[in-house]
Amino acid sequence: MAGLIGSLHSAGTGMSVSQASIQTTSHNINNINTPGYSRQRVEQSAKNAYSNPGYNSSMGPGQIGTGVQATDVIRIRNTFYDFQYRSESHNYGEISIKYQHYTNIEKIFNEPSDSAISGSMSDFFSSWQELSKSPNDTGAKDIVIQNAKYLATNISDVKEKLDKLSSQAEKKLNDDVVEINDMINQIRDLNKDIKLIEGSGKTPNDLMDKRDSVIDELSHKLNIENTEVQKLINDKLENKTEVTLDELKNIGNVSGEVQGSLDMIDKISEYTSNLKELAKGLTKGVNNVMNGRDFNDNTVNATDQQIFIFNDNGDPIIKANDKLVNNPKDLVITAEKAEKMYKLKDEKITIDGEDITIGNYYNNIVQKLGNETKEVIRNEKNQSKLLEEIDNLRLNVSGVSLDEEMVNLIQFQHSYNASAKVISTIDSLLDVVVNGLVR
Repeated sequence: MAGLIGSLHSAGTGMSVSQASIQTTSHNINNINTPGYSRQRVEQSAKNAYSNPGYNSSMGPGQIGTGVQATDVIRIRNTFYDFQYRSESHNYGEISIKYQHYTNIEKIFNEPSDSAISGSMSDFFSSWQELSKSPNDTGAKDIVIQNAKYLATNISDVKEKLDKLSSQAEKKLNDDVVEINDMINQIRDLNKDIKLIEGSGKTPNDLMDKRDSVIDELSHKLNIENTEVQKLINDKLENKTEVTLDELKNIGNVSGEVQGSLDMIDKISEYTSNLKELAKGLTKGVNNVMNGRDFNDNTVNATDQQIFIFNDNGDPIIKANDKLVNNPKDLVITAEKAEKMYKLKDEKITIDGEDITIGNYYNNIVQKLGNETKEVIRNEKNQSKLLEEIDNLRLNVSGVSLDEEMVNLIQFQHSYNASAKVISTIDSLLDVVVNGLVR
């Protein structure tokens, strides 16, 4: 309608939209520290003008505006950055798990260190050289046996710690499967609520933010861009069943934290196997020298003197002979045999199908670990930086800026005040019309 009443209504729409904008700005400020929150904005448009067009219109050829209306409250978010983030997050998820485990493996081996396997191995062989100078010296024998015990303990301790690390990796993997199912359940529930609200013509911004946050977390666990992974997740969303570890393994490379745990379980097993081969080769070589046999002889007689006892499935996997530990003087040795035992460190024996010295076999393990760890550390650094840059770009678009929101708040406040001023002016005009007519 035209006239003062129409103007009054028009000003009222301005106050209403300004009030909605102020409330939305307040919502943004209140959630400035909420993870995953996207800033929101009131979309507005001019309301339909008064008087239909026509030459015979009572308003003449022109149209009178009827004010403003809020058409929607939208969230400011760039889906391209979401896609980029999720395309890289699974790579970071995988490499971060490997980073954690490789750094732990390095701590377990603790090389180079005088107290680690390499140092205790060096002390063990060096003590035989000292014994060769006085083969009947009980003190020298005791040092040899104590060094043997220390070396065996070091190897067994590293193996035990690797077993514990493997168990932790298994637990992390199983926990990830539980978390994946929990996230799928959350997404299913959020999808249901979002559809209900969208069906009423509203935009459920906060629920969509929650869903995107869950999807971001899920993208660290798995490569959700993988078609097989998508197919599996969609199936679970529709049929309300749970993802199993076997289903994930059957897909192949699912990437993410799940793939990182799977790969590291295999890698830890590989290092454990190498350590067992070292213990087995050391036991065979040392015991053969003690009994005057070839380095690679696999024969074991009941009458053999055994410095080390190896047990492939035992705990510990290798230990010094308890009889000699309790009575070092029972070690029967000649100067020639003690010298040969010292030189064993430079002799090639067969370890894991390879002719190599005991020291070089162990050094190869440590060198391989060092190279792989350096690569993982470098990849983790690069991937972390890349993901952070993408996330910063995303936050520049969807994140809440306090300065920007305060500017908006002042702007909406002035708009509200201006509309209120219009209403006050119309009120005065109406007073003139009504009271003037009465007088």
